Amino acid sequence: MMNKMKIWINKAKESQMTNEFENSGVINIDIRYKSNLSSNIRECWYKLGVKELPSIYEDLYIISLVIFAVDKRVSRTAFPDAWTRTLDVNIPVIEYAQWESAKNDLNNMLSYLSGDDWHVCFRECEPDSNYKSIKKRSPHRSEILDSIKAVSLFSGGLDSFCGGHKLLSEKTPTLFVGFQEYGPLKGLQSQLIEGLQHAYPETKCDLLSFTAVARKLIFSDDNEMKSENTSRSRSFLFLCAALTIAEIVGEEIPVYIPENGFIGLNLPMTPGRLGSCSTRTTHPYYIKMFNSLLEKIGIKHTIINPYAFSTKREMVNQFKDNRTFQEYFYRTISCSHPCNGRWERYPVPQNCGYCYPCLIRHSSLLDINSKNEQYGEKNLFNTGFINNSTDAKRSDLEDLLSAIITAKESTDSQLRKRIAMTGKLSLEEIDSFLILYRKTIADLEQMLSKSTDFKRLIGD
Repeated sequence: MMNKMKIWINKAKESQMTNEFENSGVINIDIRYKSNLSSNIRECWYKLGVKELPSIYEDLYIISLVIFAVDKRVSRTAFPDAWTRTLDVNIPVIEYAQWESAKNDLNNMLSYLSGDDWHVCFRECEPDSNYKSIKKRSPHRSEILDSIKAVSLFSGGLDSFCGGHKLLSEKTPTLFVGFQEYGPLKGLQSQLIEGLQHAYPETKCDLLSFTAVARKLIFSDDNEMKSENTSRSRSFLFLCAALTIAEIVGEEIPVYIPENGFIGLNLPMTPGRLGSCSTRTTHPYYIKMFNSLLEKIGIKHTIINPYAFSTKREMVNQFKDNRTFQEYFYRTISCSHPCNGRWERYPVPQNCGYCYPCLIRHSSLLDINSKNEQYGEKNLFNTGFINNSTDAKRSDLEDLLSAIITAKESTDSQLRKRIAMTGKLSLEEIDSFLILYRKTIADLEQMLSKSTDFKRLIGD
C-alpha cells in the first residue's frame, strides 16, 4: 500500500528530476524509443491547417493528456482505501506563470472530477520542446473552417447524436470531434456523421477523430504498477482536444458537450456509489470550474451542455419523427463496456443492455420504434436475470431498482438535499434538477413496469 504516488513528466526531452520527485514513476511524451504516452492530435491540427498551436493551448492539451495517462495507469487498489488516490504530478509547460497562477483551480477541478487528491505542479519546458507536427510540407487551412460556428464532442453515443441533430437542425455549421477509444469506434462515428449530413445537407459539418494511448509507467527500479479500469478524467482530455480544435477554427468558437441532465447530475443510486464511483463529467459545477479555469488562463472558448436540464427521453423525442434519426439511432453506443461481446460471443461494439448507461438508454426509447435495437443481454427485464446472472451483470439493475424505490419514498425536500450534495448549485439549478430527476425516475419506472416481476418489486 502507498499513501502517495509521484509522477515525473518528460516532454520531447528528458530532464533531471528534482529531489522531491526522485524515484518517481515517469511518463515520456514524444521521446524517441522511450515514449509511453502518445496521441495523434497533431495530425488533426495539421489537417486543419496548422503545425503547432499557441503555447497556452499546447500546454492545455499536454496537461490533459498527462492527467488521462495517470488516471489510467495508477491503480486505485494500491491506496489504503482501495479507491482515493493522492497524486503528485510534475508537468513541463511553456506558459509557466499562467499555469502557476491557476494551479489551485486546476487541482480543485480535477479532484472534484475524479474523486482523488490531485497535486499538479509545473516547471518550465526545456528549450525547443514544442509539441508540433513533424511534417515538412506547410499545411493549408481547410476551406470548411471559415463556415464553422461550433465544435461539438461526438462520442458515437445517443446523446452526442441528438446533440448533432440539434446543432444542424438550428443551421449551425459544426465540426465534430471524436475520441477513438477502441478500433471500430471511428468507423461507427463516421457512419453517424454521414447520417447527419444526409439529414441536413444544407448545413456543413465534418468529423475529426483523435487517439490517446497510455502505456505503463517507467520506474528506475523496474517496479510494476497495475493499471486502472476506471477513467474519470477522460472527459477532461476530450474537452481539451476540442478546445484546441476550436482555437484553430476561430476566436470564441463554443465547444458543446451534449449529455442528458440525469447523467450530468449523476445522483448516486445507492450510498455505496458515492464519490468517484459516480462520474461528474457534465455536472454544472464541473463545467463552471472548467470555464472559470479557461478564463483565468486567457482562453476565450466556452464549454456548453445544451441538455443540462433535459432527460434523455426528452432529447430523443425532439428528433424521433426525423426519418434519418430513425434510421441511425440504433447504431449509437451508450454502453460503459461496448467491447465485452468479445468474451460473450456477440458482435462488437454493441450495447450490453444491462449497465447503468444502457438502462437509461432503454428508458429514453419508450416513444420510438426500437425494433432494430440490439443488446448483448436479450432477457433483461425479468427476475430470472437477477437470480441467474453474475454479480457484475446484475449490480446496476439492482441499484437502479433501489434508487427508484428510494426516490418514490423521498420527499422533494429530501431529494433537494441529496442533489445539493453533488456539487455547488444555485437554488434554481437544484429545483430544475429535482424536476429532471423525478421525470427520469418516472421514465425508468414506466420501462420496468412492462415486467410484472419488476412492477411488483418497485411497488406499482
